[in-house]
Amino acid sequence: MNTWKEQAGRWREMPLASSIRFFSGVFCLFAALSLISSCMHFQSQTPLDLVCTILVGGGFAIGWAFAGTRRLLWLFPVVGGTQFLTYAMLGSSSGRHWLDSAGMARKLNLDGWLAIAFIVSGYILFLLFFRNEGARFFKTQTEVRLAGEIHRALVPVRHVTIANVEIFGTSIPSSEVGGDLFDIVQCESGWHAYVADVSGHGLAAGILMSMIKSATSMQLNKLKRPDELLTDLNDVMQPFTSPANYLTFAYVGGSGSSQLNFALAGHLPILHYCAQSKTIIEHADDNVPIGLFKDQTFAISQLSLERGDLLAIVTDGFTEVFDSKERELGIEELKHMLLARAGLPLADIYGQLRSITMSYGEQTDDQTMLLVRAVA
Repeated sequence: MNTWKEQAGRWREMPLASSIRFFSGVFCLFAALSLISSCMHFQSQTPLDLVCTILVGGGFAIGWAFAGTRRLLWLFPVVGGTQFLTYAMLGSSSGRHWLDSAGMARKLNLDGWLAIAFIVSGYILFLLFFRNEGARFFKTQTEVRLAGEIHRALVPVRHVTIANVEIFGTSIPSSEVGGDLFDIVQCESGWHAYVADVSGHGLAAGILMSMIKSATSMQLNKLKRPDELLTDLNDVMQPFTSPANYLTFAYVGGSGSSQLNFALAGHLPILHYCAQSKTIIEHADDNVPIGLFKDQTFAISQLSLERGDLLAIVTDGFTEVFDSKERELGIEELKHMLLARAGLPLADIYGQLRSITMSYGEQTDDQTMLLVRAVA
């Protein structure tokens, strides 16, 4: 059903010229079939009968094709009922008589040539439709593929050790182009890591994601003001976002000590595995997502990361996974999964958590995970 709905959306977005070619081809094809069917009846045919045969056969075919391609279920009984009544009215019309051999030959000759003309016309129209739509499709696919390659270049798998922490990050989009982003930035004052999640996915989210990475890199590498990072990002992104298109953001950074700075902007809590107590706690704050309001300020908080402790920052593509009964995986289950695997190598933690979520249900959103472990 979802596939049919997606296909209906593509039909609605199709250029008018392509739609006209397609439905004209449908009309010609079924008008020809109606003429061929008329040849099987040995009764007289007036010019009006001939026109009605063509219009009814081709017209109702357009109605069925329109209802099917647009997923207009209510239109099926309307078209079906109208078609039944129309054929019933035409069948009850009087004035027809049985044809002799000469009259039948003339009818077959006329209907046959008209059917051939409609078949050839339909063939040409479908060729034009497939040529134009094929070119448009492959052009779009090429652009999407290029955008996907740019996305993979912007968000590669990262696994680094900086000072007293080991950091691993990766992002798997749900489509060719994702709206999730993570990065690890090392500078003289320490290290910074973040995860960003643009609402939605696809090309629009991918474009915003590239803007976010550029703005964040400039802020952390050149301006060196991590305490104002979220505020400056909000100023940059606010003109391009809306209540339905915003950004959640999770930041964590340090300078070699056990004290780390963190900030969340509408993002899921940071999951903190404490090695000494073997428990998981959540770090959260009250910051709103980025891009919703002008002149928004954001609070920066602190946490302590002791040797062996682990931080996990994930996007909701991991938690909002549903099984066949529409039950959500949820953050609590993710915490249990993380707790049981917190001692594994970081790449293995990610691999096993993703494997479990994929077996639980279909991935419907981008999945990004950033893991930070204190190694000294």
